[in-house]
Amino acid sequence: MADSVLTEVSSPRPLKIPKLEKACEVSSSKEDDLRYGTWEDDEYLRQYLQFYYQYHKTEGFTIDWDQFDFFMNTRSLDRARPLSKTKSNAERIHEQTLFAIEKHNEATVAKLVFVEHIEANYKYVAGLLYWLTFWARDVSSSTPESKIYQAKVWRRGTEFQIPIFRLKPTEQEIDSIEVQPPSPMRDFENPPIMFSRAGPEDGVPFVFDRTGAGFDPDYYCSSP
Repeated sequence: MADSVLTEVSSPRPLKIPKLEKACEVSSSKEDDLRYGTWEDDEYLRQYLQFYYQYHKTEGFTIDWDQFDFFMNTRSLDRARPLSKTKSNAERIHEQTLFAIEKHNEATVAKLVFVEHIEANYKYVAGLLYWLTFWARDVSSSTPESKIYQAKVWRRGTEFQIPIFRLKPTEQEIDSIEVQPPSPMRDFENPPIMFSRAGPEDGVPFVFDRTGAGFDPDYYCSSP
């Protein structure tokens, strides 16, 4: 099984997965409808806070993209325009997932075999950073069964890092993650935009305040 993974990864044209290929083609028009936001736009700020919360809750793996009609700094690879002319996004997702599985198998005693794609997000960072969620089966187990895995993969040419490869956290584990509000957004011509937790009755994770009330310049300057 491990050899078959290596063969698919090294193939110049990774095998297409019809279901994945169709999903990428049909949903790609969604990105064409997205717009660029600015900090002067209250609706963009509201959507940004929702995105920020989901991103940090799931470490970038699970985003409800249907909630957003603005571009964010991380995007859905399933919905993106083709990133290159040489291969489809579906092929890129499949290739990177197999690559992550291969490297994980080399580093452990596991013999994971890819089963099915679930979700893929990406970001340009001196190369490409991928967040991949997929079904896989460990055939070295006495009772192999498909489970949901997640891998965070950075690729640039022959360089790579895989800082996360794990079973998808449970809902209880995700719920237990505490997300801090974003750092103040400094505007030198207007009061800084402040972010704080919303009350449970508001139905949103964070709220923003354009008055700069409570702004601490020392805190802002010391923040990363």
